[in-house]
Amino acid sequence: MNSLLHKINVLLAVVSMFALVGVYAQKHMAELTAAEIRSIENAIAKQQADLSILRADWAYLNQPTQIQPIIKRHSEELNLQMAKASQFGSIDAIPMRPQMRLDTDALDALFQSIEEGEDPIGALLEGLL
Repeated sequence: MNSLLHKINVLLAVVSMFALVGVYAQKHMAELTAAEIRSIENAIAKQQADLSILRADWAYLNQPTQIQPIIKRHSEELNLQMAKASQFGSIDAIPMRPQMRLDTDALDALFQSIEEGEDPIGALLEGLL
């Protein structure tokens, strides 16, 4: 009986050691993953800050007061001219929105089948299955 208990104790000690090693490995992997997540979040924050600066620069450089001197300086090469009202279309050239027409016959048939106790949508779904 004592030898059986001794063997069980040794077996449980070995299993405990393996469990300890497994838990330690999981803890180590979790710490590595957390560090990787932190580094990725820091990289994202840096890129967002850089993007914010670039957007501010873009907004500043696209102001007419910044563009006008460049246009004047390169007006001969660009051959830019003022836009004329005749270059744009007129309101009359825009097509009217088509009117929506309801298919009243189909709606009447749907309501009729519902009143008769049929489930047309359920029949369609059963046909798909």
